[in-house]
Amino acid sequence: MAEITRDELALVLEALDDASFYRDARSHVLKSAVKRAGRRLAHEPEVDPGDVHRSKATAYRALAVRLRSARK
Repeated sequence: MAEITRDELALVLEALDDASFYRDARSHVLKSAVKRAGRRLAHEPEVDPGDVHRSKATAYRALAVRLRSARK
């Protein structure tokens, strides 16, 4: 495994926080768009396109927590 400095780890953690925020926001936007389209088309979608972004956001947050606890 490659060694990384504290500054590099801090940058990775910041990137994970940013990515988590982006994915979570995108999941809410997609869910809202699907709801609006569903009302116009008068049917409910079978798949929530925001699920992928929500699961990625959760994975990013979990990894950030693990990395933060490992650096102490």
